[in-house]
Amino acid sequence: MRRPGVFIGLFIVLLGAVLLAINLGYVSSRIWGFFWPALLVLMGAWILLAPKASDKPLAVEHATYSVGEASEGEISFHYGAGVLHIADSTTVGELAGGTFTGGVLADQSMRGSTAVLSLKFPSDRIIGGPWGSRGKAIEWVVGINPQLPLTLALHTGANEQILDLSRTQVKNLLLETGASHSMITLPSAAGFTRATIKSGVADVNITVPEGVAAAIDVHAGLSGIKVNSERFPKTGDHYQSMDYLTAVNKVEIHVESGLGSVSIQ
Repeated sequence: MRRPGVFIGLFIVLLGAVLLAINLGYVSSRIWGFFWPALLVLMGAWILLAPKASDKPLAVEHATYSVGEASEGEISFHYGAGVLHIADSTTVGELAGGTFTGGVLADQSMRGSTAVLSLKFPSDRIIGGPWGSRGKAIEWVVGINPQLPLTLALHTGANEQILDLSRTQVKNLLLETGASHSMITLPSAAGFTRATIKSGVADVNITVPEGVAAAIDVHAGLSGIKVNSERFPKTGDHYQSMDYLTAVNKVEIHVESGLGSVSIQ
């Protein structure tokens, strides 16, 4: 079982965050008087709730959402712990669809010519960690329309997200994530795409497809930064392809990272 390892990992993250906050002067050392009692409460709740939750079978839902008469789309994801896969879908007339282990709450509407879809993990379902129950992992595998201009907004927690947007027409991407691992492949032929990444204690890996120019700004706290400076020469704190201004397909990347690593290739 992974429960002990996950709890230890959470403890290390919390401890490191407290130490960092003290060293940076955001909080005083008196916080230790609250930290240890809070940790004991968390440990007790974990011990009491996790075994019960892990015995409950996870729902596996298959759902599709029609594009209707829309000429563009906006899709938002609200997802906590688990694994999130997003790639292009080949199903005609579909805005998005896939398999949602753990369930999904969907809200779909039209705003003018834009199809708006919100996908949320059910907050009333207590699960014994990101591995789910009875050996079944919490995982969403979602396909999105490859022809429609799209805006994607992801609000995620302690999870893993794998985004292959290479064959999509995503024009705007926003990722706000906490303690996570992210692998993102940006569109290869969408014209102009803007990607904004805001991460906490995270490992972020971004791939810019060959033939796509990029302009990159990275603002990192204690994160390690690795950018392919051969493809994207550096000037000050800015990285940019030599042909960015004239390129047919280009991406504008903004990254704000706290603690972790950022790689852009």
